[in-house]
Amino acid sequence: MDPFVFLFSVFLIILGMGILRSWKTTEVKELNYSIIIACRNEEQNLPKLFYSLIKLDYPIEKYEIIIVDDASTDNSLNMIKIFCEEVSNASFFYLKEKSKEYLGKKAALNLAINHAKFEILLFTDADCSPQPNWINSYNNYFTDKTGFVAGSYEEINTGSFRRFCNQISSAVYASTIGLGFPFSAAGGNMAVRKEAFEQVGGYEKIKHNIAGDDKQLLNLINKTSWEIRYNPEILVSTVTNTLDLHHRDKRKYGKFGMSSTLFQIFSILILLFYLYLPYKIFFVKEWQSFLSYFLGANLFWFANIIKHKYKFAPIDLIFIVIYPYYLIYYSILGLLGNWKWKN
Repeated sequence: MDPFVFLFSVFLIILGMGILRSWKTTEVKELNYSIIIACRNEEQNLPKLFYSLIKLDYPIEKYEIIIVDDASTDNSLNMIKIFCEEVSNASFFYLKEKSKEYLGKKAALNLAINHAKFEILLFTDADCSPQPNWINSYNNYFTDKTGFVAGSYEEINTGSFRRFCNQISSAVYASTIGLGFPFSAAGGNMAVRKEAFEQVGGYEKIKHNIAGDDKQLLNLINKTSWEIRYNPEILVSTVTNTLDLHHRDKRKYGKFGMSSTLFQIFSILILLFYLYLPYKIFFVKEWQSFLSYFLGANLFWFANIIKHKYKFAPIDLIFIVIYPYYLIYYSILGLLGNWKWKN
């Protein structure tokens, strides 16, 4: 058996072990949360967001909702105003124009965080719908030493392959955090201790990057003594925007330059492996190598299913083979640039 393929198969199994690590604390405390939401031209998604926010099952005096309209040109601002007038613990702020200093949505997030009065900053997006027990779930993963808790998300009304892609993202978040070298996080479902955010200087060091504020903030806090944890309870859903999928995947996968040197080295090795594997199968016709890889990949995948309580779908066995090349394709497109940030 090819030693390169064997070692990569072992690597996948180790990643699977990282997924299964439990981050739940035995000393659960009812913490105070400031929910942070940046919004730009989301009038179609806001009704679902607002409905989910009023259904949150948590003592109203222990959390607040802060929404910042980031220079919307549609009816978003008026909708936010009405919502905040009707919900006692909700407030809003308005940016008249997009910031040229803090790119992406960081200016809006910064404004909300500066006005947050509680110790834990809980992030979601305007096109997301948190479940009623969303806030309470994070109490299970915070200790006094925890600075960042990453969560994940699920897309609803989407196809099988998109579902698989989302679940793979959850696996990557869980496995890398579980093994002690966090890779990324989902900006629509994560919690950050305000003290940790302030300790790294907030978004100041990453303000010129248009995307990746979630991933880069995670990387900054990971360099401190604060602990990074993972919440496997998928409590935030979002609707797939089919018009934005191409650019969204380029943004999502094309962040090679935002990763640490260690991850860049790993990424190059992974790329080389997936270029090497077809050669071993189709030219050398060494099927043992493929079986070794396929076994490791499936053990990794089943660890993900167990951890997140996903339903097994037989078609996933095909997606396991296809997905790496989809990832490589969009990673290269993303590195080449020319992608759009929504509107």
